[in-house]
Amino acid sequence: MFEFVNQYSAVIAIPGFMIAMFALLPVRAWRKRILLYTSVGIIGLVAVLALQPGDSNVGSESEAQSVIASGKPVFVEFFSNSCAACLASQPIVKRLEGELPDDVEILKLNVQDAIAGQLVRDYRAYLTPTFVVIGRNGEVLWRQSGGLLDKGAALEALKSA
Repeated sequence: MFEFVNQYSAVIAIPGFMIAMFALLPVRAWRKRILLYTSVGIIGLVAVLALQPGDSNVGSESEAQSVIASGKPVFVEFFSNSCAACLASQPIVKRLEGELPDDVEILKLNVQDAIAGQLVRDYRAYLTPTFVVIGRNGEVLWRQSGGLLDKGAALEALKSA
């Protein structure tokens, strides 16, 4: 149950928050209220869909495994398009990607894609977002599950890889 709420938190929270804010407006007619709340809910869902982090940057599980086995340090991001923390982490992830050395591989996996199923189990990424730094030998050097990315700790782990 908690995983469902976490993965779909943006779909639940953003429209819900918008409807709650508009509930404070002094609209007395029920028909106007229903129209207002429906409109705000639809706008909230459109906002969620516009903020999506995107898709996985690999096309298959074997392609993802080859990136991990490349002999380079790998920064892996397990995310969901409907997770509020994933949406909030995207600017931090983009800044991190700009600061990474050239020899670091970046692997972004949408947990809702079929290709991510086995990797989610292998790296225990049951909570989104999950960030993992994998060393040159394939060992997990650092991981963080849930919440915003700790960019400093991720950079330190990647530099020591």
